[in-house]
Amino acid sequence: MTIMDFQPRKFWMVSGDGPSRLRHPDRLSAEMEARRLARAHPGTPFFVMEAIAVHRKVDVERIDLGDAPHVDDVPF
Repeated sequence: MTIMDFQPRKFWMVSGDGPSRLRHPDRLSAEMEARRLARAHPGTPFFVMEAIAVHRKVDVERIDLGDAPHVDDVPF
């Protein structure tokens, strides 16, 4: 993934007793899943969590241009 490819999007997750990896694209989807899980596991709380920020450090990125033709055939 390159800097240009990285486009963060907001997502929601449901957290209960076990690990959670599924990213819901909208709040409604996460709410529905939390309700489904709560019905299936009475007494267990299921939290709907919203991603609010993303942090990342990028030092140097190399982008391979492959065999791109040179403009004016100048090799530099």
